[in-house]
Amino acid sequence: MILEPDLSKHRQISELTSQRVPTLKKRSDFLRLRSGKRYSTKSLVFQSKIIDDSENEQTARVGYTVTKKVGNAIIRNRIKRRLREAANITFPLKSHLNHDYVIIGKHGALTQNFTSILKDLEQAIDHVHRNGAKGSRKN
Repeated sequence: MILEPDLSKHRQISELTSQRVPTLKKRSDFLRLRSGKRYSTKSLVFQSKIIDDSENEQTARVGYTVTKKVGNAIIRNRIKRRLREAANITFPLKSHLNHDYVIIGKHGALTQNFTSILKDLEQAIDHVHRNGAKGSRKN
């Protein structure tokens, strides 16, 4: 009797990777978001800003960064992977179109459990889209 391999796990992984949030690549995009709305939690700092009309983008994009103060490359990459997965889960439901976001990882993102990172990210998204968030001008 020949057993067929179980491909369900591979199908689930391919479905998840196809739902990734578009990312920011250029340094100028990261610098532009420094003047936007900001919210800080134990595991991350979250920045948001509306995309200029001239760019005419219709999707939400996100950038990830972790400073060298947090740790070596292995630790920084592990934090970014956790934040990227949290964003892939949270952003399809919570993000707004025509917005760019930057998630700056803190050391707490390495030690917290994943559900608390998800809660922090959801709380940050909700906070920056409310009026009166720090750094916000009526956009």
